[in-house]
Amino acid sequence: MNKFEQFSRQNKLATKKMIRDFKKSLKDSIFDETLTLYIFRPISFVFLRMMYKTSITPNQISFMSILAGIIGGAFFIAGTHFWFIMGGAMFAIATILDCLDGMIARLKNMGTYIGRIIDGVSDYITSIFIHVGFAMGIDNGQFEFPLNPWVLMVLASIFNIMHSIVVDYYKNEFMYYALGKGVSASEEKERFKQELNNLKNKKTKLLDKIVIVIYLGYTHLQTSQKNIRVREYDKDTYYHKNKTLIHLWFLIGPNMHIVVLMIAAFLYMPMIYFYYTIGFGNLLMIVLWIIQLRVNKRIRGDSGE
Repeated sequence: MNKFEQFSRQNKLATKKMIRDFKKSLKDSIFDETLTLYIFRPISFVFLRMMYKTSITPNQISFMSILAGIIGGAFFIAGTHFWFIMGGAMFAIATILDCLDGMIARLKNMGTYIGRIIDGVSDYITSIFIHVGFAMGIDNGQFEFPLNPWVLMVLASIFNIMHSIVVDYYKNEFMYYALGKGVSASEEKERFKQELNNLKNKKTKLLDKIVIVIYLGYTHLQTSQKNIRVREYDKDTYYHKNKTLIHLWFLIGPNMHIVVLMIAAFLYMPMIYFYYTIGFGNLLMIVLWIIQLRVNKRIRGDSGE
């Protein structure tokens, strides 16, 4: 084997290992929105390779994501085109770091219950600072709107949350019924109760206990609904009937909202975000919801329910 062939072979082996590590760092591909899987995850993986041998923990990366989100929100406040671009760039960094923490946790097998909660909380904190800063920047900038920018931002934030909840619900439905993965909210709640019980005698884990108690309060609201019906679907039928529909739901998912806000910031055209969130997003949600109900009804009919 000559040097060129040896180099080529080593390069192929390195490439295969990199692809294998990338796949290992991911959740199941359907767990991610399309934009996350094909844009944010690959970029995050570049940083993962740079940080892999360091002592940086997933939770530390989550806090770095929060910091980037806070800085991004502060940049927006100035209201100029330059600072809107900077704010959008910091929001992109916060999103990449938000992907990175979970990828490192999976690749290094460092995932914890607390880490999952912190990861979720970081999204809320970042979103609050970004949206408040964006609204203040619009108020300070030279824009003309049909409504008060704060009214538009409140409406956009409400619909953003609504879209995220609906998309998350149908994604979890797909995971459970089509892929046989995931657990019910009640089962998840019991797991965190057990984790809290394990921490009771550990005085140094006070912050962890507080975080889990807050999380259990949140999940109690979800699992206390008496009108939740448990349905059963044929796994293969559910998968084939919903595999396209779940990707359409991602068009109003959290990361699509993030990308649209970034585009609006980079172009210095904030109305793009409001047209998408208040207009297009709600219209698509209603259409998909009607289609989803019909598809699920058809699946139950095919299975003889």
